[in-house]
Amino acid sequence: MVKLKVSLFLICLTVSLTAVAAEFWVKKPYQNWSADETRRMLEESPWATTYKLSGVQTNVFGHDAPSTPGYRGEMETNPAVSYNIQFRSAAPIRRAQVRSSQLNSHYDRMSAEQKVAFDTSAAKFLATSFPDRIIVSVSFHTNVQNYESLLRNYWAGQSMAKLSTTVYLNTNSEKLSLIDYSFKEDTFQFTFKRPKQLSPDEKLGVEFVHPRIGQVTQQRILQEFSVKKMLVDGEPAF
Repeated sequence: MVKLKVSLFLICLTVSLTAVAAEFWVKKPYQNWSADETRRMLEESPWATTYKLSGVQTNVFGHDAPSTPGYRGEMETNPAVSYNIQFRSAAPIRRAQVRSSQLNSHYDRMSAEQKVAFDTSAAKFLATSFPDRIIVSVSFHTNVQNYESLLRNYWAGQSMAKLSTTVYLNTNSEKLSLIDYSFKEDTFQFTFKRPKQLSPDEKLGVEFVHPRIGQVTQQRILQEFSVKKMLVDGEPAF
């Protein structure tokens, strides 16, 4: 009897701890996510992260400092570039995109007709599936004014052919090549063939090369994501 009580207590404790530990995307529907939770999903979650690069810039003073417009950015003592990487084909990220749009559009203040129109559009967006491909979006940000235009010019000038030997989606057994590339504003998008089979213990690695931009040197970026953490209802979501 004592053993039974102990066992029941441990089971209840485990269930309780699991409930407490469950992330917000498990505990509640996306329509109830807060602005902060939505941001977390898009910036730091199993389906998204921000990769940061930095350089060292020596300040220029006195008569040697150029007076050309925009030079202020070149004088940053800690120039930095960051890349926000998202699995845009993953349902949790797509739900966060819809929720972000809800919040930015003040959904709660919409008329009934406006809500119907929004919900119809959102349902169509969320119903889109990606059975044979994975879409990864990468948005760049920098604290140096003219680095932004340099990054925009670089990524706008890329193509699938140019990136074919530097951009990959890596698994434990495959190195998947790029099958499509697009760019808009401060975001570029990679499309890969979907891996045939992945075990929960594997990792997905997004690989590309950051070009030299000012004092931030060229370097290979390989950002890994845990498949186990990307499970939704027991199934991989990416």
